[in-house]
Amino acid sequence: MFILSQILVLLADILYVVSMLNKNKNGLVFYLIVSDIFFASHYLCLGGWTGGLIALVDTFYLIVIYILGKKGKTKYNIFVTIGAMIISITLAVLTWNGPMSLLPMFAMIIYLTTMMFTNVIVVKAGALSKNMLNVVYMISIGSYFGAGLEVCLMISAIAGIIINVKKTKQQVNSVSK
Repeated sequence: MFILSQILVLLADILYVVSMLNKNKNGLVFYLIVSDIFFASHYLCLGGWTGGLIALVDTFYLIVIYILGKKGKTKYNIFVTIGAMIISITLAVLTWNGPMSLLPMFAMIIYLTTMMFTNVIVVKAGALSKNMLNVVYMISIGSYFGAGLEVCLMISAIAGIIINVKKTKQQVNSVSK
C-alpha cells in the first residue's frame, strides 16, 4: 500500500501543479477536483483517515462550486462552504488520532475560506496555506516523498500567485494609460 500511496501522491501533485498554472478559476477548480481524488486515496492508503476523508469532502465541495460557477450562481457558495467546514470539523473529531488530526481540518477551513473569493490570487494563497499544513501532516503519517512533493507544490503555488499578480498589474497599467 505504501508504494501505491506514493504513486497516487505523485499523480495528485502533477495535477495540482496543472491547476495552479490555470489562469481562470474554473480550470483551477477542475484540476483540483481530480488532484484531490488522488490525494484522498494516498492518505487512505497510509491510514491517514482524517486527511483522506477531508480530501474527499474537498472533492465534493469543489464539484459543487464548479457546477455553481458554471451556472453563474456564485452567491450560494457561502452555504456550501459553511457546510463543508462543518463536515470537516465533524470528520476530524470522528477520526481523531491525536493533535495531528487537526492539521487537515485547519488546512481545509483556511482553504475553504479563500475559495469563496473570485480573485484567483486569493484562491491560490489559500491553497498554499493548505499545502503548508499538509507537509506536516504527511510527515506525521510517514509520507516523506509526499511531503517533499508538497513543498514543490508550494513553490508552484507561489509561482502561480506571482504570475497572476504581474498580470493584474499589467492590466491595471494598460487601463490607466
